[in-house]
Amino acid sequence: MLVFTIMTKDQAIILLQRYREGLCSEEEKRTVERWYASLEEKGAWEWTAEEKDLFGEELFERISAEISGEREDAVIQMPKRMPWWKVAAAVLLLGATAFTWAVLRGNDEKKQPAEHVAIVEDTNDALPGKTGAILTLSNGQKILLDTTADGTIAVQGGPSILNKDGILSYEKTEDASGIVAYNSIVTPRGRQYKLILADGTKVWLNAASSLHYPVYFTGGARKVEVSGEAYFEVAEQKDRQGKKIPFAVKVNRESGTPAEVQVLGTHFNINAYNDEPDTKVTLLEGAVRVNTASAEPVLILPGQQAKVGNKIEVNKEVDLDLVMAWKNGAFNFKNADVSAVMRQAERWYDIRVEYPQGIPRDTLNGGISRDVKLSEFLDIIRYSDIRATIQNGVVEIRPAMAGKQ
Repeated sequence: MLVFTIMTKDQAIILLQRYREGLCSEEEKRTVERWYASLEEKGAWEWTAEEKDLFGEELFERISAEISGEREDAVIQMPKRMPWWKVAAAVLLLGATAFTWAVLRGNDEKKQPAEHVAIVEDTNDALPGKTGAILTLSNGQKILLDTTADGTIAVQGGPSILNKDGILSYEKTEDASGIVAYNSIVTPRGRQYKLILADGTKVWLNAASSLHYPVYFTGGARKVEVSGEAYFEVAEQKDRQGKKIPFAVKVNRESGTPAEVQVLGTHFNINAYNDEPDTKVTLLEGAVRVNTASAEPVLILPGQQAKVGNKIEVNKEVDLDLVMAWKNGAFNFKNADVSAVMRQAERWYDIRVEYPQGIPRDTLNGGISRDVKLSEFLDIIRYSDIRATIQNGVVEIRPAMAGKQ
């Protein structure tokens, strides 16, 4: 959940959408109202007509009414605990032992096995992420795709941009000479999106990611820039002489080694989050060459993964199901440390995770759908010696207290 003291406009847009949909916690609701009152008083920034059109004047009138105490909205209340049968399903998804399952079937939820004492207290909950993004056009205009109706949303003196069923696509053209325009799409935390570029290349963006790209590909090369995580299915494109036009992805990170992926007609995944230790390029089909300024280029083949640090390391035996779980609508973990698991949760549920007593050394295995609420996701740790509490968009992870059932 978003709770901001200082907000950018993009952050404000996402929070305002949550406010309008009735998904804000009480703290988020107060944050919106304090923020709006402060802006009205200080004139910190003026909303343009385009920005107001994202939500309509009625939303701003509603916030003003809330501040004046003229009306109240109900707060969504989440259940305190899951039924035992949902816990059982989660355990099976996580690959629990037959012994654990047999014990669970024979006992109600108040009689958990003594050796498994992890507890999840969901005093507040969070909904899973969904389809949505912010598109920035070449003229700087921002379009909130979460609430944009299906249809053509922009024509920039050239390409038509179609938004339909959660997919953004660009009109193809035979002659784009002389047209130089770039768009950017950003998926905030709790959002994901798919787009089809003008050359037919398909891109899936995970939460907290971005893609910068030309609305048309011109000349003898195609290049885009990505941050966060994205899966590409690159379309083949040839020039008028029948020569294949190369495709390249520049990987943007605030820290770590810059990298570029040269594509030779392929399907691949790039994980380049700033809070992950390394950039990882995983190939599913075709071939790619990974380049950095500090290491020799490395060619990887299907089923291999390049890990980019001070040097490029190649893992030749990668579990593709783990890598592609996010695109397939699931969480999937194998011997994953707690912090790696919870980093994914932070992005998808738009929460903050804290470890008051340090990060537990447990490793987690198994999987669960990305469609479940946060409290259900946290059942991943129910059968390890970890305690998790949820409060106002913050999850605290601690070792389980001795004797706590």
